[in-house]
Amino acid sequence: MTETGHWRSWVAPVLAGAMTAAVIGWLWGSLNPLPWVYDEAAYLLQAKIFATGHWSAPGRPLPEFFEQVHVFVTPRLVPRYPPGHALLLVPGIWLGASALMPLLLSAVTGGLVFGVARRLANGWVALMTWLVWITAPEELYLRPSFMSQTSSTLIWLLAWIALARWQARGDRWALIMVAMFGAYAGVIRPITAVALLIPVGVVVLNTIRARPDWAGVGMAAVAGLSVAALGPLWSFESTGRAFPTPYSEYSRVYTPWNLPGFRVDTAPPLRPEIPAISKFRREWLPVHQSHRIERLPIILAERIGGIVVTLWGGPGGAGWSWRYGLVPLALLGFVRLPSPVRVVGWGAAALVLVMLSLASRPLWTVYYLEVFPLLAFATGLGAWRAAEWVGARSRRADLAPLLVVIALVASVPGIADRLVAAKDQQVTARMIRDDLARAIAGISGRAIVFVAPGPAHRPHEDLVSNEPDVDAARVWVVHDRGADNARLLTVAPGRTAYRFDPADGSIVPFRTSAR
Repeated sequence: MTETGHWRSWVAPVLAGAMTAAVIGWLWGSLNPLPWVYDEAAYLLQAKIFATGHWSAPGRPLPEFFEQVHVFVTPRLVPRYPPGHALLLVPGIWLGASALMPLLLSAVTGGLVFGVARRLANGWVALMTWLVWITAPEELYLRPSFMSQTSSTLIWLLAWIALARWQARGDRWALIMVAMFGAYAGVIRPITAVALLIPVGVVVLNTIRARPDWAGVGMAAVAGLSVAALGPLWSFESTGRAFPTPYSEYSRVYTPWNLPGFRVDTAPPLRPEIPAISKFRREWLPVHQSHRIERLPIILAERIGGIVVTLWGGPGGAGWSWRYGLVPLALLGFVRLPSPVRVVGWGAAALVLVMLSLASRPLWTVYYLEVFPLLAFATGLGAWRAAEWVGARSRRADLAPLLVVIALVASVPGIADRLVAAKDQQVTARMIRDDLARAIAGISGRAIVFVAPGPAHRPHEDLVSNEPDVDAARVWVVHDRGADNARLLTVAPGRTAYRFDPADGSIVPFRTSAR
């Protein structure tokens, strides 16, 4: 069972990438899926705006009807998020396949997870690493989505690879790529970029002391700053000012209580709450109120426990799972990490510490997906070391690969159950949006759909959505504001009005005394 042929060639990483895309595509079920959580909807809207060649879109008439979570609807239509992730989604929008780029990003990530693990250890470790990573509950939940972690995880991997290349060979272009990837990480998710750049900066400074290349550092700095300038440019072109950015301004205007730190801002929002934000506040305000400095040790322990559950836990991160038996193997793998990977471990620690500034729930581990490949690699490496130890004790050199094969075959039923559970979770999560999509598909001509604020609205879900060109949009999906709906009907006399009830998925013609 030695590594020969395709096992050592480029075919294996490509196959791992293709399998990653196949799994995520099957879970999603469409190249034009509907977003579920309102973060997804904001990112998708942002990509659609960028696809028109503009940084923002015209504001909405009577904006109170069009309010969408994480989106400014007046005076311009501007999603709050930094532009890095949405820019990467644009090619898929142009091709009419909005899920294309997240699938491609996941495929490249999957190929790199396998390829890097194989280079650092061997093909068996790479296979175990990839399987642990792709079947993690949080990966199966978040990857079939428009969330920015599909971009940031890949950028982190590329930055680490470039850093290892520069350390090993001193290639100047690799240092430039480190700076560019690090800067682009900041254009995607600024706070996670801080965690990435802290250990990278330490490594670069130490290496430069031993092997001076100040010209290379200067070139890398220029390249990095050029990429980082995308953030202020997007902010200025969208709002007329580079700072504060729409991201920070959104909290001040809509959710002043939802800010980093250890105190809750009790100032009222500048715009009235919509139903989705009201539910968001009721769900998360207690979390912010309990996020205090004196509780940091408890919070840290809870979040580490959350990572354990959402990486090694059962389907959906719920219930007991045999995979918890992999945790000691992961600890063994960490003890034996190859030296090029140790700096990634420091990056993982930095990410966990940086994220302590944000109030969150233990199982909301989307903030840590960038380091899941490292944790999966430690698991695969630890399993291989354990198998090697058993082989050495048995004086059978070929026993380690055999044990790995037996373990992989035995895990197939569990993996199948995990994938089926993840598929069911995706179908359930998007059920109400699918009901709305089917209702809209049955409408002929131009229309307005008023969405009732019913109890079926779940946390992180907002059915109201916008398109970059409000006049060209065939159907407006807006808030049902009762008798006030007549005002919107007067500015859109050519549109037929309907009312959608998310409680039962029904859609009926809407009438007012004003019509």
